[in-house]
Amino acid sequence: MKVIIYTLVVALFLSCSGSNSINEIPEEGKLVYGGDFSIIKKMEDYGAVYKVNGVAKDGLQIFKDNNYTWARFRIFHTPDGIGPVCNDLKYTIESAKKAKSLGYKILLNFHYSDTWADPGKQFTPAAWQNLSFQVLTDSVRIYTTKVLDAMQNAGVMPEMVQIGNEINNGMLWPQGKLWSETGSANWQVLATLIKAGIQGVKQAKNSSGIQIMIHAATGGSIQESNTFYSKMNEYGVEYNIIGLSYYPWWHGTLDQLGANLDYISKAFNKDISLVETAYYSNGWYPEPGGWNLDVKPYPPTEQGQYDYMVELAKLLKNHQKVKSVFYWEPEVLDIPGSKIFYLGRSLFDKQGNAFKGIGAWNEK
Repeated sequence: MKVIIYTLVVALFLSCSGSNSINEIPEEGKLVYGGDFSIIKKMEDYGAVYKVNGVAKDGLQIFKDNNYTWARFRIFHTPDGIGPVCNDLKYTIESAKKAKSLGYKILLNFHYSDTWADPGKQFTPAAWQNLSFQVLTDSVRIYTTKVLDAMQNAGVMPEMVQIGNEINNGMLWPQGKLWSETGSANWQVLATLIKAGIQGVKQAKNSSGIQIMIHAATGGSIQESNTFYSKMNEYGVEYNIIGLSYYPWWHGTLDQLGANLDYISKAFNKDISLVETAYYSNGWYPEPGGWNLDVKPYPPTEQGQYDYMVELAKLLKNHQKVKSVFYWEPEVLDIPGSKIFYLGRSLFDKQGNAFKGIGAWNEK
């Protein structure tokens, strides 16, 4: 009898202690923070100096000191290297090495394009122009594996991978464009391309632990989110993480975001990441019209940016399925010669002085 009791106690202890595993899903209310640091290397290559309270410090280290534990890096197929369109494989590996050395986990964002890919544009790489659909699909798979094998060989294998960037309107246009001018949608084509990317991940060396994210810019819309992710299920796309973009001037109010997260959490058996967000601090804000909504939750000031970030994190922590949030391009400075524009959403001023928002997610 004593042996049985002892065995049960040991088993209970082991099961409880196992909850501290780094692979365990974070506890309810636990939120991890990341940034899209895709151009921090270029900023520093052009002489950027990041400062907190007047003291210069390594850029990625500043974010690490303020509770950022994930680094998101985009990768273009064959970028021209001008301005922010610089993220080729060599650059990405070098960026990831720096991040890994500081203890960051890596989210690799495949654009499957030579330049920016988002809901309004998804350019097929020049190397893949005029390919048949079958060859294009094979190219996606082979390229994905090649990139990950190179990262594995360099010791910077990502923990998470995005198959495309903001692909709610498709990817690899024109063949992978989702919506036609008549309003019909070719979900089979899009699903086939996504599956090719996923297969490419699975065929890479030592890739079994990589989490797969599917990213749509539908943060404020229940209808768009439901349509897109229901179709992913219908067409048998196998992935782990629902990735959303949310910028208030494009995607609606914080209440709309919350309602969407409520719906997605119940409708889909997936973890969720708010993989892109940002807020203005320099006094400028998009005027309503076109794609811009009449939504301004806070003034576009240093304090308003901080308040937005604090309120957003509070909202996200109320949703158990939401595991992470990433700030988009928090590292931008105004560096002559870099050809990277300062848009006013950075967490630093033009000269590299940290705003109050740098500490908005620094939970103690």
